This record gives sequence, C-alpha cells and structure tokens, in this order.
Amino acid sequence: MVLQDKTRKLIIKEIIDGKEIETEYGFKMVNRTILKIDSKYGNYGTILDGIMNGKEFMSNALKLLSCCCLEKEFEIEELADLLTPQQLNYEIPNFVTNLYFDYMGINDTKNDKESKKTKTKNEKN
Repeated sequence: MVLQDKTRKLIIKEIIDGKEIETEYGFKMVNRTILKIDSKYGNYGTILDGIMNGKEFMSNALKLLSCCCLEKEFEIEELADLLTPQQLNYEIPNFVTNLYFDYMGINDTKNDKESKKTKTKNEKN
C-alpha cells in the first residue's frame, strides 16, 4: 500500500502584539502522533474511540489536532480559544476525521483507482 503524503491546512487567527494575524498551519497524522497523544493525554485508543464513537468528541478531536500540527505544538485550551465557533462546530469534526482517514489510507484516491483497475482486469479474465 502506498501512503499519500497529505497535509491538511487550517487557518487560525491569533492576536500577536495586539494585532490579529491569520496563520495557515499544516496538520498531518503520522505514527509519532500516536506516541505524542499517549504521552500528553493518556491512552491514544480512548481518544480515537471518542472521536469515532462521539464520546467527548470535541475534547478528543482537539487533543488529536493539538498533536498533529507540523509548525507548532498547541495546547488543547489554546486551540479552543483560537478557533472560531464556526471552525469548532463545522470544520473541526470533518477535519479531524479526515486527518485520521488520511493516516489510515482511507482517503487515498490513488489506492481506490488501483483497486478499480485490478477489479476490472480480474473481471475480464
């Protein structure tokens, strides 16, 4: 299986020296993310279960997100303060779910195309 190098972007507004600045951050889940989550928040499996099954979803989503940022290590409270209500309620649920799906290769369209080609060849034979 070929893993696609997917980095998802999210614009976060911060106030620096009294000025509101929009910064685009890159987020990507990798194997080390799991170790970071275990170390920082406890059991990764519990956090993933919460995301996938809607148990304390927002808290768990922000925990995952805080460990996936490539440019900066956010704290969960910091993210909660910086995100707009629209981002928190509408963007973050899909964003975090897609980060995990990218990591697992579920959003890998290249693999989907290869699978379809293989199925088509097998059907012809």
